[in-house]
Amino acid sequence: MGAATGGLAGSAILLLYGLIQALQLPLFAAFGDHQSTFVASGLAFRLAAPILGALVLGLLVEWRRKPLENGIVHVIERLMYYQGLLPLRAALVDLAASAISIATGQSVGREGTAVHAGAFTGSWLARRLSLPNNSVRTLVGCGTAAGIAASFNTPLAAVIFAMEVVMMEYTIAGFAPIILAAVTGSLVTLNLPNVHPGLIGAAEHFHAAELPAMTTMGLVLGVLGGGFTRMVGQIMPHLAKVRISLRMASAGLVTGILATVLPQIMGLGFETVNRALDGDYGATLSLGIGLAKLVATLFAVAAAIPGGVILPMFVCGAALGSAFGTAAAGVLPIPVSGPGLYALLGIGAMMAAVLQAPLSALVAVLELSGQTDMVLPGMLVIIAALVVSRRIAVSDSIFRLLLRRRGLDYRNDPVSQYLRRASVLNTMNRRFRVLDAKTTRAAVADALDAGIDWLLIRPAEGRAQLMRPDELKRILAEDDGDADREIDLMDIPAHRADAYPIDVRATLQEAYDQFESTEAEALVVQRASALSGRRPTPYGILTPDTVAATYRR
Repeated sequence: MGAATGGLAGSAILLLYGLIQALQLPLFAAFGDHQSTFVASGLAFRLAAPILGALVLGLLVEWRRKPLENGIVHVIERLMYYQGLLPLRAALVDLAASAISIATGQSVGREGTAVHAGAFTGSWLARRLSLPNNSVRTLVGCGTAAGIAASFNTPLAAVIFAMEVVMMEYTIAGFAPIILAAVTGSLVTLNLPNVHPGLIGAAEHFHAAELPAMTTMGLVLGVLGGGFTRMVGQIMPHLAKVRISLRMASAGLVTGILATVLPQIMGLGFETVNRALDGDYGATLSLGIGLAKLVATLFAVAAAIPGGVILPMFVCGAALGSAFGTAAAGVLPIPVSGPGLYALLGIGAMMAAVLQAPLSALVAVLELSGQTDMVLPGMLVIIAALVVSRRIAVSDSIFRLLLRRRGLDYRNDPVSQYLRRASVLNTMNRRFRVLDAKTTRAAVADALDAGIDWLLIRPAEGRAQLMRPDELKRILAEDDGDADREIDLMDIPAHRADAYPIDVRATLQEAYDQFESTEAEALVVQRASALSGRRPTPYGILTPDTVAATYRR
């Protein structure tokens, strides 16, 4: 199922690529630009396209009268509160909206939509097969990894990203299907270089004397990345007071104005990253591109322009890293590697600072460079950027920030992680019998002789009740009546607990939350829906002590 999810997610990435091309080529033609690249486009196009595109997006959102549910934050939210159930309509709207964003040169990436589309395929497949909710969670992770792998051709980094950023946990059981999904997702787009242009850094062997300079670069980019995240959090409340169409148009205006001077900041920026890796830009131009891209992305994210933030950080990191390497070569009295090496390290530093995902950043740098020599400087730069962004800039992950802005927070303590992974089916007590409230003494005796732990009583009206068999045995022992005599179990003086239902596909986290919200004494595991006119079949019994015992072991 993980491999099948990867194939479906890769196909969704092809659909996204086709939509972008279908919108972008006529747009260039309308402005008389036939080069089909933002850098080579005319001044009028660079100014008008982002403004018009953002305005159209804002008007579409206003027309729908519903906020966009898109990107990585949406996937994390659905994993948190909806057990990985991703709606089809939200996925289709995100696909179309992101295609408009990218085609009109907004400062966003396509990885947000890639993750959303991939995660939807995993969720859809799991729901079609009626899998338990903990399995839905795993297939959503498979779709996430496949979407990233198909977009960047970095399958290993995609696996780490899915588990580090989206699922926020590492499990042995999850690795195998997620790896298979990343492989099949990559295979779908492997021979289509236009889908994921190769980012090949011109990185040579570094010199040990450069390590302090590289670490300094990591510290500087950590401050910039952490400052970026904090500024997003400060600007968002102010923009939230503005009408959606004007809010998005203002972000497009910022991008358009900056693009009139630096067209390299528009769109996905693969060409810009490759030229930075090749050292084609001087220090001043690279610095200008990096800072301008950071500002344009800041307003795009704060205005909720649909798209992703990872590719913009690629561009910022590559440009700023290249600028730092070029400047270091002209200032330091030591041998300094070419700017391509610093550009690669800059990508890792910005990813670590903004995403708070150091392992994903390191693996991405290694896959992009194809050189194991990058491990040592990569680790130094990435950890320096991570520590500074967290401790000095006091920044959090951009995704966590956006979740908090929605009034949400992600419980990621060890207990919550375990409860989300476990199914009620694996924990419930199956030692029970079901009896109607009005039954015979012989039927009760047969049930008690089965060595059960619970007796589930179904009254004619109201909620089912649970009773401990030892109490019933004691009471029946005092009454030597006829075996065929009818008795009413609801009239027997004993403690009975209300039995609240819970779906058979639920996780232990759902059971825990239900105990907390309802103060229920017990839950009956059953199908959420039964055939018309029939009672749902119970599968087992859960109590708070049963759930607690699973994570206290």
